Amino acid sequence: MILTSAAESGTALEQKTQSFTIALKGSVAAVTPLFGPVREAEWAPGWAPRFIHPAEGGQREGVMFTTTTSDGKERLWLLTAYDVKEGRVEYVWIAPGFTANEIKIRVLPDDGGHCQATITYRHSALAPEGNAEVAKLDANWAAQQRVHWETAISEALSKEGAHD
Repeated sequence: MILTSAAESGTALEQKTQSFTIALKGSVAAVTPLFGPVREAEWAPGWAPRFIHPAEGGQREGVMFTTTTSDGKERLWLLTAYDVKEGRVEYVWIAPGFTANEIKIRVLPDDGGHCQATITYRHSALAPEGNAEVAKLDANWAAQQRVHWETAISEALSKEGAHD
C-alpha cells in the first residue's frame, strides 16, 4: 500500500515545506556533483544507495535507487533533475505507506567566487503515521540540517581542493 486517503483514515494528512541555504567554498561545477546519489557518500556517513536503474549507479536524471533508514524503513528514490551546469539537483523519494518527499537543490555562484546552495524539502504524509515525520520539518530542523550539510560538504570540498 502506498497511501491512505484522509477520508479513509479520518485524519488530515500533513504536508510541509522547509528550506535552508549553505555557503560553500567551491565553484558551482565542483559543488553540484556532491549532491548526486553517487558522490553524496563523500560527505554523508552511512549513505549507501542500492541502485536499480542503472544497476551500476549514476549521476543523471532518471537514476532510481533505494536506501534504508536507521529504523529499517525502505525509501525509493528517483533523481528527477541533474544539471551540473545549472547547479540543479532534484529528487523524489517515497517511504511507502508513510511519506512522499521532494528535495530540490539549487547551487548558485556568490560574489566571492564561491557558491551558495539552497536545499528545499517538501514532506507529504501518505498515512496518519507519516504526520509525525512531516511535523519534524520546522525551523529548528532546518537550522540543524544547515549546520550539518554546510560542515560535512565543506570538509569534503577541502579534501578534494575544490576551494583553491
